[in-house]
Amino acid sequence: MGSMVIRNLPDDVVESFKARAKAKGQSAEQLARDVITREAGMTRDEAWAAIDAIRARSKPVDLETALRIMNEAREERDARPFLPGVDDDR
Repeated sequence: MGSMVIRNLPDDVVESFKARAKAKGQSAEQLARDVITREAGMTRDEAWAAIDAIRARSKPVDLETALRIMNEAREERDARPFLPGVDDDR
């Protein structure tokens, strides 16, 4: 795992951050990890751009084909024997 040192934070900012962490029942270090982890994730715009890129690589499926695929999957599912306790989704 990586580590990071943040320098030159104003004292009042550090004290405010520590107080906020204490109010949440966390250490300042844990709160900082949570904030950095959240901020390092994809933004909404980045997520939509990734989704659009996947869509651009995907071949469109017409409604008739989609319904046929769903029906085939249902028929395959229904053809399998039901074994109570074994096939139950958990």
